[in-house]
Parts: sequence; C-alpha cells; structure tokens
Amino acid sequence: MMDLTTPTIVLSYEETPQERADRLENENAALKIELAVEKKNRFVAEQLAESLRQELESFKQREERKAKRKQKAVSEYTELKSDGKTKAHAAESIRSYDDFKAIQDYFLRRGKVRDWMMWTIGVSLGLRVSDLLNLKFKSFFNDNMSFRKRIQLIEQKTSKANKCLITDSVKDALIKYLDSIQWKFSLDDYIFESAKTHTRIKEEYGWKILSDAAKALALPFVVGSHTMRKSFANIAACVDTSTVDMNAITKVQGLLNHSDQKVTMRYLGTFMDMYDRAREAVSEFVLGRSKVNVLMAGSGNSMDTLVDMLEKIDAKLSSIERVETMED
Repeated sequence: MMDLTTPTIVLSYEETPQERADRLENENAALKIELAVEKKNRFVAEQLAESLRQELESFKQREERKAKRKQKAVSEYTELKSDGKTKAHAAESIRSYDDFKAIQDYFLRRGKVRDWMMWTIGVSLGLRVSDLLNLKFKSFFNDNMSFRKRIQLIEQKTSKANKCLITDSVKDALIKYLDSIQWKFSLDDYIFESAKTHTRIKEEYGWKILSDAAKALALPFVVGSHTMRKSFANIAACVDTSTVDMNAITKVQGLLNHSDQKVTMRYLGTFMDMYDRAREAVSEFVLGRSKVNVLMAGSGNSMDTLVDMLEKIDAKLSSIERVETMED
C-alpha cells in the first residue's frame, strides 16, 4: 500500500539559450504584426475623419450660399438663373386676334397643316394639351362620316367628364387638314399623328411646335402648349356677352320647389347652354368673325388668376352635376 504522505517530485525544464532566443524572436515578430495592423486601422480612421470633415465643411458652404441667394432674391429679382440661363416662364394667352392669326399663317406658309390644325382646334376647345393630343377622328365623326354634336372625353388630370360642343371653327380646321391628306385616314387614328411613329405626338413636341413659332415671330409674350387653353379662357371672357335670365331661373325654382338655384339651372340645362354659347363665341373669334380684336384678362386680373377662377367655377359646376338627388 502506497504511503500518501510521500512528497511528489516535479521535474523542472530549463530552456536552452537557443530556445529562449527563438521564443523571443517569435514574440517580437507577432508584436510587429499587431503594430502594423494598429497603424493601418489608425490610418483608415484618420482618412475617414478627414473625409467627414470635408463633407461637413462643403455642406456648410452650400447652406451659406443658399441663404445668400435667398436673401438676394428677396431684395433683387433677375431674369437669369444661377447658371446664367434664362428662367422659364409660364405660358401666356394671346393678346389679340392678330396674334392668333400670325401663328396660324406661320404654319400655313410652311405647309404645316397639322400644326395649324392643332393650334386652331386647341384654342377653339380649350382642352389641356394631354387631352387634346389624345383625341381621335372618331371623337369628331360618326361612322357615316357626319360630324358629331359633341366631343365626349374623360379628362386625364381631373377624371371628370367633358362634353365639348364641336363648333364651326373646329369643323373648318378638320376639313382643311383632311383635304391636305386627301381624306386618307381611319376613325381610330389620332388627329395629331406623328409621321414617324404613326401614333399621337407627345406633349413635349406639341410645346416645341408652338414655342418655335413664337420665337420665329418674335411675339412679345411666352408661348407654350398651355397658351391654347389660356387663350380660350381669355377669348371666352372677353368675347362672350351672353347672359342668363336669373329672374326666370328664380321663378322656375319656386314653381318646382327646388331648394337651390343651381339645381334648377342643371334641371333646365342652363349650364350646358352657357358653355355652348361661350364656345360658339370663341369659334366666331377664331374664324375672324368677331368684332373683338384686342383681348384683356379683365378686372385687373392676370391670365393665371382668370384661368384659376374659371377652373374653380368649373369644378363647382361639375360637383353640382354629379348630384344624384333632384326635386322633381
């Protein structure tokens, strides 16, 4: 039996000089690698810090320049942008029949009957250019090639139904264009078709057609695709002198026991009559049969203000027309 009290003998190992030298050399090499990694990480961190500092400084400088430009804009207006190019301006209405006729003649002299038609029908209808360029021949003609009474469309911007009277100026423009192409068309064709793509021309190209004409004629106002709609509004405001007999409307309102005159006007079709008379007045102007030549926005309002007012009125009337309940 072993005596547990006997002490355990531990043999110690002592490195040789060569082994100690090898161990220290390996430890030194490991420390050098760690130091190199630390230096690399520090360099990357310093580079990132410098990049962030420069970005922050650049941001501060941009904000200072913006603040200075805003301050300068308040005290001083300029026709040029910061890059020296002329600022864009909103399209304006024609000022007179002479302006309208000058653009018509410009297209006809160059044999651009389609562009002449776009300008003529655009001013006659007053549609937004996106709706105007979407029109097809079947919007104007029945299957037997007789003219429809109205164009019926859903406006892209508002999703509202619009029933435009096809006036004499619209018919005249269509007939002149169809004569120029020898009446070779399909009812499913777009009326403003591109000769290259055989589909409708784009809004940007419609704008370019009118803008180039205005520049060539050196007209003293900004012309763009929206000029057609604004000119329609201006002509309607200045040329249409028709009125509504509100006394008769009030009488009928009482007889029918309507709570609102607007309901009575809708019931009698007065709204559509007002629109038709206005379109007919614009048609007379376009055909050169109106006594009015010079146009004004009226009441000291700019054309932008006038168009906004008309569109608000139109929106209100459309909301009334959507009313389903009516006293009968």
